[in-house]
Amino acid sequence: ASIPISSVAEPAGGFTSGNALVNRLVENTIWSQRANFVEVPTDCPQRDERLGWTGDAQVFAATACWLSDSQSFLRKYLRDVMADQREDGAVSHFSPDPTRLHPANFPGYAGSTGWGDAIVVIPWVLYTHYGDRAVLSECLDSMVRWVDFVWSISDGPLVRPPSRWGDRGFTFGDWLQPVGDNRKPRPTIADDCAATLYHFISTDLLARIAATLGEHALEEKMKQRANEIRLTFSNEFITPAGRLAHNDQTSYALAFLHDLIPAEHRQAAQQHFRQVIIDADYKIGTGFIGTPALLPALTKLGMDDLAEKVFLQEDVPGWLYQVSKGATTIWERWDSMAPDGTIYEPDMNSYNHYAYGAVCQWLFESVAGISPSPSAPGFAEVIVDPAPIPSLSPVSAHHDISQGRIEAGWQCDGNKVTYVLTLPEGCIGRFRPGKRHQNPSLNGEPVVEEAVLAPGTHRLDFSLPNS
Repeated sequence: ASIPISSVAEPAGGFTSGNALVNRLVENTIWSQRANFVEVPTDCPQRDERLGWTGDAQVFAATACWLSDSQSFLRKYLRDVMADQREDGAVSHFSPDPTRLHPANFPGYAGSTGWGDAIVVIPWVLYTHYGDRAVLSECLDSMVRWVDFVWSISDGPLVRPPSRWGDRGFTFGDWLQPVGDNRKPRPTIADDCAATLYHFISTDLLARIAATLGEHALEEKMKQRANEIRLTFSNEFITPAGRLAHNDQTSYALAFLHDLIPAEHRQAAQQHFRQVIIDADYKIGTGFIGTPALLPALTKLGMDDLAEKVFLQEDVPGWLYQVSKGATTIWERWDSMAPDGTIYEPDMNSYNHYAYGAVCQWLFESVAGISPSPSAPGFAEVIVDPAPIPSLSPVSAHHDISQGRIEAGWQCDGNKVTYVLTLPEGCIGRFRPGKRHQNPSLNGEPVVEEAVLAPGTHRLDFSLPNS
């Protein structure tokens, strides 16, 4: 018999639906987290690597907190990351980082955008999920040194990373972004665009963190810098007609999710985003940094029809392909195994990498409709905003927090949705109807603008708009 060991053995959340493959995908994510969260968040537990890659941890942190109590585990990891931070502010590609002790033999194992940003993103996740202000204070100096380092790569808001591994400021970009048919590959994001996007994400987030801590001079400085990056991004990567430079799914997903598209270009860019996904036959066109943003961006834009098709299609690349092939954990590559069962050959191929399981955050926050509120962290307030996918009905989700258990679920009858939410004492909900909530009523009373939900069980009824 084998006995699994893990630093996060106890589950803190669950999600089930009417689709058995989706339910297995969530289980696979839980098992990949358990196997990789042993002392440090490793990329994989089985090959001769097993390193605490910062990029994987950064994109997965919020999902980790939904599925298990990851507060002390990730706080400890952040201390490892801070211990490994270089003199110039560069954050290690992985931590603990033995290369730091042998710079002559292993130069340049630090400083990748998307990876080093773990030092800003993970503390914010711990703050929103657990109300942990102390982690923001503890990591603040390291955050400032990191964003200053990224600015220094090209001495300005536009980051132009070198292409060679080991050179200062090298980035992995959107690692393992699929290209489709190699005879006529689909568009992918360039390093400068990916790096500049993440430059904005961390700088903007640092401004919010500084505001939370009352560090007003730092807040003002980072706000101004974020604004400069925003204007530079628009000037460099958005055409006058509203198309993004690389016309790929990752560019649109991250830019929309982080409000980097100017108002005058939103409609055109949204049409391009839609077309790019249709042209890909609803197959995923995103790698490590783009994938966690893809479905949240589509939901944010109200493109629920696309989110449903992308999420539920069962071909490569897609989340459910690997489940249909019998996967019991999350794969590193979308194409780790061919449809005929042959193994993808290169050395770098793992069947237990949690990064793409980050889609579970979207299942909790969009499909089940519960999110922690940054303005009342630690689930003192829950943002209630379900975006049902009718073909998944019935959906049920739960999440254990310090106050007790949150339960949310819904079922569809045609386009009518019945949503039931239970909140523990010490936790209120805030529901603001959106375009997908037609004629909403809460416990039998119509909701006009916003409803505050007291602890207890509530029933929300609404109709989905006709597509």
